[in-house]
Amino acid sequence: MKIAKILSAASAAVVAAAAVAATASATLTVPETHDAGLSVGTGMWLVQLFNTGNEAENKPAVDYGIALDSIASISVTVVPLEPDWWDGQIGGSIITSCGPASATPADHNWPNNEYWGVNDADLGLEADASKAVVFEKTGDLTYTGTVTLGDNNCIYDVSSIEGGYAQVGLQEWGSAMTDVTVTDLTCYDAAGNVVISFDGNGVVDTATGSSDASGDNGAASGDASSDGASSEGAATTPDKGSPDTGVEGVAAVAGVAIVAAGAVVLSKKRK
Repeated sequence: MKIAKILSAASAAVVAAAAVAATASATLTVPETHDAGLSVGTGMWLVQLFNTGNEAENKPAVDYGIALDSIASISVTVVPLEPDWWDGQIGGSIITSCGPASATPADHNWPNNEYWGVNDADLGLEADASKAVVFEKTGDLTYTGTVTLGDNNCIYDVSSIEGGYAQVGLQEWGSAMTDVTVTDLTCYDAAGNVVISFDGNGVVDTATGSSDASGDNGAASGDASSDGASSEGAATTPDKGSPDTGVEGVAAVAGVAIVAAGAVVLSKKRK
């Protein structure tokens, strides 16, 4: 009888651990509809600044008439999906990428612009200041990270080059207890003027040098692949699945579940 109770409790703990694991990793929300120039999935939100067109990668031809090499900084704004579960533990990279490699330095296709956490004094949240990007509070449960471009991550003018592309966006692989939504991406010149900006659906809402700010990209369904990067530059999102655990591992998993469940209770309600 005692063994049956122990096994029953252990089974419940395993189920609880699985539930915790399913929610304890931040992903990006995917809009139901979005501009065809946006590649979006749970691990990446990537918009084309320019592309001659690449059917193999589902990249349409994009040209907003902007001066690509005038972009000096890029900001991305995010909000948590579930405020009650918000712990600020997002992490990843703001994407800067251009090519082809025959016309630009190879290391400019996906350089590292990492971030971890957010700064929010009201909630006692603090970002990792050692990272290249720091997400600062810019509104109620609204956070903006900015990357300054330099020789290592600048965008080249590839508008007259065959196979040219320039793309920017956000990768997310953090451990927050709720998903986050990209609401804005804006590119600025060295004087702080907006070169181009996009809403959360990848639709241009401000652009210089273009008579048609909306572009010719139209709208696409929200089922786009999350593999928006060129094959040589794409990062792999860590596997979030749970390993198979035999009977001999039940006790260990149960212990993890108890600790994790306690952490959820402590962090669930953050007003």
